[in-house]
Order: sequence, then structure tokens, then C-alpha cells
Amino acid sequence: MEITKVDLRGLESGGRGWDDARDAVTASMVAYGCVVVQHDGFGRDLRQALFGRALPELFGLPVEAKQRNVYDDVQYGGYIGQIPGMAYESMRLQDVSGAGPIRDFAGLLWPQGNPAFCARSDTIGEFAKDGMKLEQTVTRMVLEGLGVRNRKAIDAHHEMLGYHLRMSYYGTSPDQKQDATKVSLPAHRDYVMTNVIVQHEVEGLEVQLSDGSWFAVPPEPDTCIVVAGDLLSVVTNGRVQACLHRVRTPSNRERFATLLGCMPTAGCMVRAMDELVDEDHPLMYRPCDPYAYSDFQYSEQGRKSNDALKDFCGVPKIEPRVLLLRS
Repeated sequence: MEITKVDLRGLESGGRGWDDARDAVTASMVAYGCVVVQHDGFGRDLRQALFGRALPELFGLPVEAKQRNVYDDVQYGGYIGQIPGMAYESMRLQDVSGAGPIRDFAGLLWPQGNPAFCARSDTIGEFAKDGMKLEQTVTRMVLEGLGVRNRKAIDAHHEMLGYHLRMSYYGTSPDQKQDATKVSLPAHRDYVMTNVIVQHEVEGLEVQLSDGSWFAVPPEPDTCIVVAGDLLSVVTNGRVQACLHRVRTPSNRERFATLLGCMPTAGCMVRAMDELVDEDHPLMYRPCDPYAYSDFQYSEQGRKSNDALKDFCGVPKIEPRVLLLRS
């Protein structure tokens, strides 16, 4: 079994081919919690500028410099690395909505200045812009495909979101040469709304399918994958479930990847779309604070839970009562 690619190149909302693509995107998200797409962004030159120059320079910094990448908005909000047994590092740019936050990010890592990297900050900005446009297209397709016809409600959903960029590096591991099954990043579900994941040249991302098997997403230059997080489950009233995914690199080659994620801005509550709650689809999740949920997921109780989202804001099922009539 594999996930079919959906071609979004040249599509405009309501235009030719939109309905067919929308139905294919929705079917994939409902079945797998993710969709692999071809689209017009993330061109070859842009990918090379990011993955071939900017990211190697970023992760080539001393550890003490990378550890200055700290945000306290969510759990693991900044630098991740130096984990025993894992050749994995990651940094997060909290806000990619404009050039200012990207320049601030560079200034944090290079207080003495780095004109070359700052010149390449336009690369990160352009990459993020492409990713935001794609995420909004895919989410619009999914909500429409599930039956949401209120365009203002969909627009309001997009307007409450903020976007961040996580840049990841997977090094080589001496142990993995003897164990091609070793996982570089354990299986997990994201707490965010969605993640747009872009791989570069080297395989690694795997998603779990409904039969329990793992599908390796090819690192093809004209594709990326949009992965649903827990918060999208709330918005779609459980119609789309968060995707279980992991990273495994059998070739044991150095690997770079980016994840453009989105979260509601502080103070916004996440709730199911009105049109997705009815008699056949009763409310599954109460409105929730996404940042409180992030804290819960990484708490001791959340880590022990088999379904952190359900335990945090799930609506208990009411079993029908059976009345016994006496004669």
C-alpha cells in the first residue's frame, strides 16, 4: 500500500481541476492523516539555497550558539539536540511572517554578525511564504471536502494561525551501519494544526498506514507532505486524525529536512467547525486552549496516556439507556 500523490500545480480555488484535487486531498487526509502533493512552490534553486547552503551553515555552529535558540511558547520550542543515542538536532524559528523575526533569529546565533547568512534570510522567507500558501490551500480543500461551505469560517480559521519553521539535521550513526532498522526519530503525532514537511534528497520520513504498515515518503524534488496534527482533529470533529510518523534512514546518510508548522495565536481557542457537528457526527472534542494542550501532552499524565487529546478535551460518549418494561 502507498499514498498517491495529488497534483496541485496551477490550481485555483473553484477553477478547473479543483474539485477532483480537493476530493483526492480530503480522501488522503481522512485515510492517513496526511497527503503527498506536487505544487508550484519550493523550486529547485530555492531548495538548494536552503538545504545546500543555509542549513549546513546553521547546524555547523558550535553547540553553545545553537542552544541560544530558545522559545518558551510551547514545549521544546527551540533547539533540540545532544540527545544520547540520537544523531539528531533541530532549531525552530518561532515566527516566519516577516523579515524582522528571521533577522532577529540570525542575530541571536551570530551576535557578531553574519552578512552571508543574513543575505540568505530571504531564502528562508521565500520558503516559508511558499509553505504557508500550500498549507492554506490544503486545509481549505480538506474543510470544503468534509462539507464546510462557509468560506468566512474557513478564512477565520486561517486568520487565527501563526507559522513557525523547524529546521532539522540528522547525522550519521556508527551503530546504524549494523542496524538498518534503527529509527532516527521515534514514532509520534504532532500537537500542532498541520506540518508541511519538506525532505531534501535523502529518505527518512515514514508514516503509518491504516493497516499498521509504514510507508516511506520518497524525497522527490517536486513533492512535499502535509501532515495533520492533533489540533486539526479538533477542528474537523475527529474526521481527520493526527498522522503517526517517524524518521528512519536506512542508508545512514546525512539528512536535512524542514517542517513548516502552524498554531493558533495566543488567546485563540480551537473548536470544531459548526458544519461538521450534527446528529450523525456528535461533538468529539470540547473547545481547547492549544498551548495548555501542548503542556498537557508533555506532562507526566500526557506521556502515559494512550490518547492525550481525548484525555485532555474529549467529550465522553453517552451510552443509550435501555428501559425494561414490566408487564
